[in-house]
Amino acid sequence: MKKNNNTTEALQILHKRYIGNNSERKASLEAERVNAEIAKTIYDLRKEAGLTQKELAELIGTTQSVISRLEDADYDGHSLSMLSKIARSLNRRLTVTMGVNNPEVETMRFVFREVVRSLRRKKGLTVDQLAKKLDIDRDEIVAMERANNHRPSPLTLYKLSKFYGVSQVKLAELAGAVVKVHDEMRDQASRFAAQSDSFSKLTDEEKRILDDFVIFLSSEA
Repeated sequence: MKKNNNTTEALQILHKRYIGNNSERKASLEAERVNAEIAKTIYDLRKEAGLTQKELAELIGTTQSVISRLEDADYDGHSLSMLSKIARSLNRRLTVTMGVNNPEVETMRFVFREVVRSLRRKKGLTVDQLAKKLDIDRDEIVAMERANNHRPSPLTLYKLSKFYGVSQVKLAELAGAVVKVHDEMRDQASRFAAQSDSFSKLTDEEKRILDDFVIFLSSEA
């Protein structure tokens, strides 16, 4: 646990030192986060559809190298027209949203998305398989795992809590479904977010971090 605290403190120190209140650096960091999220979404959707980069490129009339760039977290040349083509080819709908610029809320929602996606993958389930087990529409699960502004229903949170054996109250706090969020939840979520760069591959260390957080979620509220 001491190592985790040290990691969190180090990240906070680096953030204050190199970002601080500098508006330009904050904007740059936010742009990088958006680019990384778009790249990851395209990659996840393509893999879920069982397509190679070349196959997806052929569907939308472009080249494999273009898809490769779009899946690169450092790429910043995304266009709505290209993203719309990709969405249509994968039978998805492209939506653009603007939310309140609240880092705390963004952190909580990020952690919720990572946790529900990682728990599903840890059990070796696809989106369709989980939807069938919980009797939930697959689009609801996709939205929970990918949409930044999605708020699951109380029934969905109840089903998730029972299936994974975690606190429904804490899931609701993470998902932004309740107004009051306990300080311990804020602290634990911040630590989790600081340590979880990406759980798409679930390395041993990432599994440990996830397990620790699930233990916290499973404890009494």
